[in-house]
Amino acid sequence: MKYVNERFYERMNGEARNRELIQEMKREVDEFLPDFSDSPDRLSRWGHCYFCDDDGGRLIFDINSPDRHRCEVCKKVYESEILDGVWVYFYRNKAVIMALVSAFVYKATKEKKYFDYSVSVMEYYAHHYKEFLLHNKENLTADSYDEMPWGCGRMMPQGLNESIVAIRFIQTIEILRDELSPEFLDLVYHNMFREMYFLLAPQATRIHNISCWNLSAIGVMGLAFQDQEMIDFAFTSEYNIRKQLETGVTKDFFWYEGSIHYNFFLLEGITYLLLFSKVYGYDFGETGTEILQNMFVQAYNYAFDNQFLPNPNDGWPNLNLRTFSYIYHTAARAMGEDSPIGNLVKNIEASGSVRTPLPLSEPYYCKNSVCLEQLLFNIDFDYEQFTPVKQQSNNFPESNFVILRYDKWNGFMKYGLNGKSHAHPDIMNVELMYGNHRISRDLSNAGYRSRLCNEWHRKTLSHNTVCWNGMDITSVSPGECLFFDKNKVTAAARDVYDGIHYTRTIQISGNTFTDDFLVESGRNGTFDYVFHLESALHLEYDLDLEDGNLGFEKNGYQHILETKRVKTKENHVVLRAGAEDVMWSIWIDLTGGHQLYLLKTLDNPVNQRRNTILLRNTGTSPHYHLKIMAEDKQ
Repeated sequence: MKYVNERFYERMNGEARNRELIQEMKREVDEFLPDFSDSPDRLSRWGHCYFCDDDGGRLIFDINSPDRHRCEVCKKVYESEILDGVWVYFYRNKAVIMALVSAFVYKATKEKKYFDYSVSVMEYYAHHYKEFLLHNKENLTADSYDEMPWGCGRMMPQGLNESIVAIRFIQTIEILRDELSPEFLDLVYHNMFREMYFLLAPQATRIHNISCWNLSAIGVMGLAFQDQEMIDFAFTSEYNIRKQLETGVTKDFFWYEGSIHYNFFLLEGITYLLLFSKVYGYDFGETGTEILQNMFVQAYNYAFDNQFLPNPNDGWPNLNLRTFSYIYHTAARAMGEDSPIGNLVKNIEASGSVRTPLPLSEPYYCKNSVCLEQLLFNIDFDYEQFTPVKQQSNNFPESNFVILRYDKWNGFMKYGLNGKSHAHPDIMNVELMYGNHRISRDLSNAGYRSRLCNEWHRKTLSHNTVCWNGMDITSVSPGECLFFDKNKVTAAARDVYDGIHYTRTIQISGNTFTDDFLVESGRNGTFDYVFHLESALHLEYDLDLEDGNLGFEKNGYQHILETKRVKTKENHVVLRAGAEDVMWSIWIDLTGGHQLYLLKTLDNPVNQRRNTILLRNTGTSPHYHLKIMAEDKQ
């Protein structure tokens, strides 16, 4: 099996749309690579620092501004040594990506300057690789692999990013391999890839997404250069890739860390290892291949009908299946057009959805619409011929997720955790869709070093669940699904806080979403049920309001923008939320001593505001009821 599709040159030059893509790629390469310049003296820093502390927006990577960094949202300009180092990280990532794109352009056009561009970038880093200082994202440095702290990179701020670089360079080599000299291949192998192996192997030390990337990079390098030591390490070392899949993937085929973003991120690295195993005739393993295929199928099944993805735990907001189509294309190359993955990638391409890009380690999409992988691997697929896949309601008990589908409604609930890694304290969180409208979504988070990531996005209060005494949920344990069918689920979680247990039932039927949330506790306290509405929805009500004070000053409460208490003696109230073509009536039960507050809270990024419903109860075991009824406009 060849790495590049045998009809690539013919199709790239024979279709007007593809010729237009080549011209756009040429423009991007020609703007960057002729002036490429780097130095081992420049230390890279962690990409998660490149976010605005005021609003969580990502800072703009401007190639002409290495020491001034502007927020994409508020336009505030930051200056700091750390951010200058992150600029270096983005610059090197751009250089690696452009070398890959330039190789692609050469393969499509045979214009030699694009071959030369790719080779010159790789030659530079190979010649100087050992001059780059060993350092990690905390900026700790070392003189040798024996002394380095875990997580180190050389070119990049951590071994994880170095693994991504390794695979992208190998992709570039694979595109150009037939015309690369033995001297060049010897240089990059001995000076760079062997050194990357020495760097990455000591970091594959547990069942984790980073170890999977380290192992995948080692395996891809080993297969591409027929280095048996590397191949054996990837497939037979203590925490080898097969063990990662067999141990780290739940029985319902989701990565244990509980983040949909990290599930796909992990799939990216391992799927390249699967593809290179196919290219070089290595037995990846039947079990591992089956697990990967099932992970792709399940990932499609837990997307909403409009192909947006739920966002539990760490990740980036507003992701959809098209965000990750490049990984589906890679898997389809390995598994074939007629495989279930080949059919799924056609469903994704036919959806018409607009891709949400990633803020870090972004792969290449021309005009954010066409990925290199589609053109390199699957350019000859018949995208008109596929079997439409209709997603169904589904419970994923080993992953503590459930998704309900009924008519235009989609409801997602996370009812537990499988540990601390990348977890948010939001057990029993709910996300809700109606057609193409997001009624309530998980904010996910900004970069990990952003102030708002840790003061708001990773707080219980920013999620649709119940907060006790103004503190974050403490449990990181699984929940239990008590009942499930296509339009109703009941789940329970014990000791969400010590001695406090949650049972939540959500149901969608007809035009109505129903939420029944029971707290069982022998402990007095203040219980706040929270339900956030998307900033795109306008909220209407005829209620008597007064300024309110929730009394807590941390764990996200300090970031509430406006607090109004509803003055009423009624046993329920009705709010109305609207979009351009639909209205929803929101019925809120006030029996049982509930006090209703209407809040303005932060979105992600925070240049937008959400309307938030907060029901407060002071007692031991509150019971909350809320209904949302749709009224489609004619």
